[in-house]
Amino acid sequence: MLAEVQAEVINRPADSVFVLLLDFDGTLAEFNPDPAAPVLTPERWNVIERIRNQPGMTVGIVSGRRLDDLRRRTRLPDAVYHAGLHGLEIEVDGRRTENPDLQTAQARVEGLADCLGQLPREFPGTFIENKRASVAVHTRRVPPDRRAAIFTRADILAVPWIAEGRVRRLEGDAVVEYLPDISGHKGEATRWIVDDVEERTGRTAWVAYIGDDITDEDAFRAITSGISILVGLRPTAATHKLNGIPEVDKFLRWLAETA
Repeated sequence: MLAEVQAEVINRPADSVFVLLLDFDGTLAEFNPDPAAPVLTPERWNVIERIRNQPGMTVGIVSGRRLDDLRRRTRLPDAVYHAGLHGLEIEVDGRRTENPDLQTAQARVEGLADCLGQLPREFPGTFIENKRASVAVHTRRVPPDRRAAIFTRADILAVPWIAEGRVRRLEGDAVVEYLPDISGHKGEATRWIVDDVEERTGRTAWVAYIGDDITDEDAFRAITSGISILVGLRPTAATHKLNGIPEVDKFLRWLAETA
């Protein structure tokens, strides 16, 4: 699997600009029962910096985390694209863009975090993350056979917000997130970054997107020139797979040396 990804990179169009996009949790950082714990390790930071400094290379991180939180965890330079909240907010080189409806998103989810706050009492180990513009129900600390019941209960509690069209449901790996019902996902973030790179460089972009989450599927489907890489072995729209973060590390180290 790794060899196939390497072959695609080697054989990419010579006149293209290489856009490397990566999810954060589960791709660049190991999962932790505490969502506040993961950060980019110094070793991975150095590898990404070596990749980023190569001619014709652009790097971006695309995550469900809020943009400011993501930036604190990567500590990467401003030249790296950072897309937060599944692409609803993006920043690069000091330029920040966000969905025009995001400013009103907090009003759309008002009260939902408090309502979902009863879940940890009913299902110990459940963690409610209030992102202000969205609310996520994390179940990584809960045995897998209990997670479906938690998500069902969360959906019931969220019915008033969903029925009124205030939020939409987005399911990920051991998490369900209720986002403001406005347009925006990782596929749109990928297209925005590609368009921005092509406009800035005057060259066609060739993309390699690496992610593990169900939410990354939108990004996989958005790529028209390049490859999409799932970290894991589940069914996917991705063109290629890597078997876990250790293989991602191997690929990135290889990329830093040879791309």
